[in-house]
This record gives sequence, C-alpha cells and structure tokens, in this order.
Amino acid sequence: MTEPVIRRVESAEELFAVAGDDHLLRSDAAPEESLEQQGVGWVAADGGFAFGGSADGPGLVDWLTVIGTPETAGALLRHALESLPRRPYGFSVPRGTEMAAYDFSEPETWDFMAFDPAWGVELPAIPGEERVAEMLPSPAADAEIAGFLKVANPSHSAKPGWEAIQAWGVVRDAEGVLLACGAYCRRDGGNGYLASIGTRPESRGQGLGAAVSAWLTRRSLANGDGFCALGHWHPNEPARRVYARLGFRTTHQMMSGRFEA
Repeated sequence: MTEPVIRRVESAEELFAVAGDDHLLRSDAAPEESLEQQGVGWVAADGGFAFGGSADGPGLVDWLTVIGTPETAGALLRHALESLPRRPYGFSVPRGTEMAAYDFSEPETWDFMAFDPAWGVELPAIPGEERVAEMLPSPAADAEIAGFLKVANPSHSAKPGWEAIQAWGVVRDAEGVLLACGAYCRRDGGNGYLASIGTRPESRGQGLGAAVSAWLTRRSLANGDGFCALGHWHPNEPARRVYARLGFRTTHQMMSGRFEA
C-alpha cells in the first residue's frame, strides 16, 4: 500500500481549514488558538489528520489524537512519532489501526458521539427530566459528587473540581439522597459535552440516567453551544441506545492507550 502524503501544519487555522467540520477536532481543539500554543498538527492528502498539545511548551505533545481510516491513521501515527522530540504520554486512534509495533498500556475502546442542532434533530422530552435539578460546582458540591461517583460510576472521566465543569444535573429522592448525576462541561472550542453520568446501583432501571443526559444536553443547547458531545466506553449498548434516542450520533470509533515510558 502506498503511504499517504503527509505534511505538518503550523497553525490551528490551517488545520481547521482542512478538517474543521470534524466534531472530534472541534471538541478537542480551539480554532482561535495557534498550534504554537497548543502543540502541532499533521494532515494527510486523503483527509486524515493528527493533532496534539502540551502544557510543557511549543512543539511538544502530551496526547496525540489521530483521525482517518485505520490505514491512514497508522501512517500519520508513525509520521508524528518520528517527528516529535519526545513520545507523547498517550494516544487516541481509530479502532482497527495497527498498533502491534508499539508498546503501550491501559488500552480502552470508546465511541465519540455528538448532538448537532445543524442536523435538524430535535431533543425529545424524557420522562423524569423534570426531576433533574442544577447543582453548581462548589467545594461542598464537589465533595458530595466525588463520594457519590465512587459508587455510581467509578471510572468517571470529569473529576469534581475541574474548571471545564459548568454545572451538575442531579436527581434526589424525597429525603434528599442523591440518586443520579451528570456533568455539563464546556470546551474552549465552544461546544458542550456530557461526562461523569452515574446512577446509584439500587436506583438503576428507572430511566434516571436518560433523564439526566437529556437535561444536560438541553442545558448545553440553551447555553448556545455549537454542538454537544460525549464519549462512552465500548461496548456499552444500553448507553449507546440512550444517547441515540436523544439524537446523538456516533461520529468516531476510537481506541486509546498510554505509551510505555
């Protein structure tokens, strides 16, 4: 197979000119920031691309994200790793990308889903959504949510206290006991995303997770976000069905891992 032609891009504007309609790129990279601040990027002639950023300085990458067909993604990954002064801590690539040549740990498969009003979809009303209340981040709220998620969703991604978290949607019983929660977060690129959705084990099967997800999505749309996104572990067909029912679409099927030191 002929290797795709790959070139490095020096600005976010250039990368967005090539792949600006990609929801994962729009979610993880802010178009108004330069890649000198964020890191570096590469594009392939067939439309695949890779990007990453680092807080350690220009030209460095902590996490490398690669988008494209598995074949193009493999070439982009090799090209990027050969170009970087040090190996990133981790990576995300399309599922099916050949990774046998690399030593890595903590492999995870996940799906990236988006709800985009530009698709003309309407967010349906979900039974129980009226029970969801807003809880703004605070030291007391963060402590309560953190303790709850240890039981309701131990692998949650958005940690209470993160600056990206704008609000929590919560459901309580008549005594005030927390039954379900989820985080509405916002990216620098101007989109919202859902994270850390969890339901108390003994309260599952009542549609509380769906109600929280709908409320969070509605909160994002009311805030004027360009679109709302989420990532969920694969396979998780019950969760996928909930999000699809709300109007979310799977736009990327990914695999992530951490490179060995």
